[in-house]
Amino acid sequence: MVTSHEGLPRPRVTLTDAVRWATEHWGVGGDARELGSQQDRNLLLTSESGRFLLKVSNAATTRAEVEAQGIAMHAVADTGLAAPLPLACTAGGDVVEVDIEGVVHLVRLLTFVEGTPLIDAGHLSTAAIIQLGETAARVSRSLATVEHPGLDRAFQWDLRRGEEVVRTLAHHVTDPVRRADLEEAVARLSQRLLALTPRFPVQALHADLTDNNVVTHRDRAGGLVVDGIIDFGDVSLGWRVAELAVTCTAVFHHHPTDPFAVLPLIRAFHDRCPLEDAEVEALWSLIVLRGAVLVVSGGQQAAVDPTNGYAVSALEREWLTFSVPAAVDAAVATAAIRRALGLPGVPPSRPLGAGTLLAAGPTPAMVDLSSSSRSLADGCWLQDGPAEEHRVLSLAAGPAGRSVTRFGEPRLTRSRSHDRSQPRNIAMAVDVHAPGDHLVAPFEGTVSRVGDAVVLRGVTHTVVLEGLDSGVHGPIRAGERLGSISGTVRVWLTHDLDPTGTPPPFVTTVEQSGWESFLLDPAPLLGLDTTRAPDIATSGVLERRQRSYSTLQSHYYESPPRIERGWREHLVDTRGRHHLDMVNNVTVLGHGHPRIARAAADQWRMLNTNSRFNYGGVADLSERLLSTLPEPFDTVLLVNSGSEAVDLALRLTRAFTGREDVLCLTESYHGWTLASDAVSTSLSDNPAAGIRPGWVHVTTTPNTYRGPHRGAGAGAAYAAEAVAMVDGLARGGCPVGTFIAEPRQGNAGAIEVPDGYLARVYDAVRSSGGVCISDEVQVGYGRQGDVFWGYEQHPGLVPDVITVAKAMGNGHPLGAVITRREIAESLADQGTFFSSAGGSTLSCRIGVEVFDTIVEEGLQANAAAVGTHLSAALADLARRHPLVGAVHGRGLYQGVELVRDPVTLEPATEEAAALCDRMLELGVVVQPTGDRQNILKVKPPMCFTEESADYFAAVLDEVLTSGW
Repeated sequence: MVTSHEGLPRPRVTLTDAVRWATEHWGVGGDARELGSQQDRNLLLTSESGRFLLKVSNAATTRAEVEAQGIAMHAVADTGLAAPLPLACTAGGDVVEVDIEGVVHLVRLLTFVEGTPLIDAGHLSTAAIIQLGETAARVSRSLATVEHPGLDRAFQWDLRRGEEVVRTLAHHVTDPVRRADLEEAVARLSQRLLALTPRFPVQALHADLTDNNVVTHRDRAGGLVVDGIIDFGDVSLGWRVAELAVTCTAVFHHHPTDPFAVLPLIRAFHDRCPLEDAEVEALWSLIVLRGAVLVVSGGQQAAVDPTNGYAVSALEREWLTFSVPAAVDAAVATAAIRRALGLPGVPPSRPLGAGTLLAAGPTPAMVDLSSSSRSLADGCWLQDGPAEEHRVLSLAAGPAGRSVTRFGEPRLTRSRSHDRSQPRNIAMAVDVHAPGDHLVAPFEGTVSRVGDAVVLRGVTHTVVLEGLDSGVHGPIRAGERLGSISGTVRVWLTHDLDPTGTPPPFVTTVEQSGWESFLLDPAPLLGLDTTRAPDIATSGVLERRQRSYSTLQSHYYESPPRIERGWREHLVDTRGRHHLDMVNNVTVLGHGHPRIARAAADQWRMLNTNSRFNYGGVADLSERLLSTLPEPFDTVLLVNSGSEAVDLALRLTRAFTGREDVLCLTESYHGWTLASDAVSTSLSDNPAAGIRPGWVHVTTTPNTYRGPHRGAGAGAAYAAEAVAMVDGLARGGCPVGTFIAEPRQGNAGAIEVPDGYLARVYDAVRSSGGVCISDEVQVGYGRQGDVFWGYEQHPGLVPDVITVAKAMGNGHPLGAVITRREIAESLADQGTFFSSAGGSTLSCRIGVEVFDTIVEEGLQANAAAVGTHLSAALADLARRHPLVGAVHGRGLYQGVELVRDPVTLEPATEEAAALCDRMLELGVVVQPTGDRQNILKVKPPMCFTEESADYFAAVLDEVLTSGW
């Protein structure tokens, strides 16, 4: 017999029965609701005195087993974790016997553990997975000393009987392909476990510590916090490591494409409850075995109790619990576990002592297919990666005719954009390009076929060759011919791994640590010391930066990827992962634009000098800028940055008006120089508002969403405040000389400036003798789509001075002040103005090329069309997700404001930060902005496509739905 519980349906219990028993035996009435269970019956009772769990055990459950469960509950509760505790009934004791259809069943009333089961969480973050491991360790330690006769049970959830359970119940898996996969996997692990299980420690276990039975709540940022453990119905004796194996299986259906997502859980358990070596060696096999038991037992339960919706609905999830870890070679997974735990891994390979695999001839040239490759340009890798590999290999071969790729390299050619997962691009083999050449056996061995591959097995090592023309079989001596190469042959070198199929040519970053214990660099077989390039992905750049670069110049993310390449609206890290760039409004044309690269290189070859020399670039760029503006704009001054532009503009207006007093808006950012910083009021950029110079006066930004004035008439109310301040300053002897504002509040989150506001303030300032600056550094230059300059969205408005930068140079430091000649020349009494690089030949050439590219590629129209498409998608999210309070902006300058409450508008600051971290995991770079850091910046390069807009909206939807 397999177990005493085989084929038992749940007890037949009605809600009326449950209320009656609770009233009669515990004096608790109220309403009852069914909760899920495989073989017991769990009912939630809600009464005036609280909520309770009525548990009706299966008829096969003995009183001793129930008593053991109660002891285990108290042991776990003593650790500080919440656990359901038995309540004494009116007749004494805590267990009642009831008759159900002539059979005695045991009934208990338990305290109800409040919270949300982890299974309902959706996404499991690494932090949540670590908590799960820590919780399993706490439970294991708490039960280590528990002893009771009721723990010694013979039932199907004991992994000591797992193989027997699978063999007996496998017929309940009705899909023949799935059944065959399951039986084959269990047969493989049986051999691995045979010598290990006698060495396992045995103790009391919860035995079902999965996401179904871990109760959580969400913290202020929306992160998961484990509160307690429920469902002690499987408490029993078993292998200690089985507790961990069971807990691990809870991760796979949350991360079906990443089996190694479970590694942080294992590490967290081991840190608190160290595993013995035999347990480590067996863990992955036990994880697979537990999944197999779930599959066959779920099939059995669905067959004997088809009305059990809980069991039936779990079948596909249980298949993932088995199939995800079963797809990974146990030896490889164990090597990855050992590395994660800091334990000694697979014994290092014995010396190869081999000859060459290539026939006599020149050493092959190594090619670079990583993110640093100069042979891959202009996004060619996204069109047809394998074809680009062949092209680069062919070019590198040259007259010698031989080239080879690198082992362990994250290939850019195997990466894709708009991909939620880590790319499967780490090369575990090398490709040898040697058309017309042939290979010879580097050592004595036996040649066989595995699928389409030729396999040479030696005493200590194995070589696997794919793409080789060979008719060789059987024994072979070193130096004998293996076969010929028609173009390219793929080469794997292994040790301590007998391939039953072709090893993977590419793996993910997380899989690499396991596979590299068995798959080796074939360099010695090719006459090379190594084919590996330096690991630029993990070379400690962040640590070096923090040692030598001021932390005032902060970086995105606590653990940022290393970004060394970009293409269009994507940033590419050194692992080859493509990240959708939602924040780089500076790179207006997109990253890596070939036209700008060619122009910059050409100009460097010709001349780079300053604007005091006479050359055409200054005039070319100035004329293009003025062509976009009405009279009376007629003068351009070129500078290096937006900060310098604002600083210069303030100097000009002070000189022109003879007044130093400046009026600006709250929540604004204008730069970092002494003057531009003084008028920057954003709390995230300039928190020291109390030490602002006396010549700076601040009026409330006209935020009609969350400011003091909202709805119809809000714009007029804000304008009245500003006008009153202008009038008051004039009466007080400090008339405003300059009013500076963005036509859309950029750093505040793309906040709309209401119609009529700027016109009224401009009129008031000018009436008192002042002038007005429109800061277009962030929101101008076509980014808003329907207008080239942001001020144009306000009909009839014309500023006196415009400042611009960022987009002008597509990342090259370039900015401008555009104004009337009379204003510019007012500075003459204070000396001439000069910027060494602002109007240099290189800066002007780049500025002209950027301007012309915006026009010729229709990027302003693209910003309008794609921005409208994106706005609609984000508005849809706002309707479906309460956390999205508002969507601000237009074109490709937008902001998604996150709030905890739609009425109070409490900012969801912590949620925004956590959401951005989760978005990075899914391949999207987005950051919060605004004084409350609760608005997502949406300002990608202007080459942004509808496909990218849809991807961003879909990933944001996924994160808002499944959490972080």
